[in-house]
Amino acid sequence: MKVLFIRHGESMSQVKQIQAGAPDYLNGLIQNGIDQIKSAAKSISNKINAVYASPHRRTVITARTLVDAQGGNIDIIMEERLREINYGFHVEDTKKHPEMIEVSMRQIAGDYEIRFGRTGENKREIVTRFFSFLIDVFNSHKENDVILAISHGRAISILNYELEYISGIQKERGGGTKNASIKEINLTPDNVKKMIEHINSLNSKEIEKRRGIQPT
Repeated sequence: MKVLFIRHGESMSQVKQIQAGAPDYLNGLIQNGIDQIKSAAKSISNKINAVYASPHRRTVITARTLVDAQGGNIDIIMEERLREINYGFHVEDTKKHPEMIEVSMRQIAGDYEIRFGRTGENKREIVTRFFSFLIDVFNSHKENDVILAISHGRAISILNYELEYISGIQKERGGGTKNASIKEINLTPDNVKKMIEHINSLNSKEIEKRRGIQPT
């Protein structure tokens, strides 16, 4: 099974036509973002069997643009687990904010518990929701299906890093996930098993810590 993770096109908040913390319904795509998605659609030669999208406006518009460009008639499934990262009180800050950079670097180094903005999400929670989405997709679709998943840049980057980690792949980090870029994931019984084991391990350690048990 193949899952194509696609970041939304360039949005209004990215070019500062609106504030980052403005109501989501205002944050659609600019024309360049729509053009980016139409161009990306041309590189998808496979028949698409299902489309999942984060419920944010910019990702929903991206999904509709992709489906229209493919000439298909596929329902778009809203999937909460593909949503933007919760950045806590940093929601209106640029990702170049010093604390945002520090959190990102510590997450890359393996800290699963440090949170964005202290009240936002941590890496364990982000990985858990994205891996659980992929596990459910694997269990609910056919072996040769091709699935589109429309999400957000930093979330897709974290997912990509974690998939490389559980596969024993080590690469130099950097570059991020660009607008309208496509990350292809091949789901197999082996890597789905690794995902299940990984999130079970991460969350069991957290449960043990809360209970005051020293993780083994």
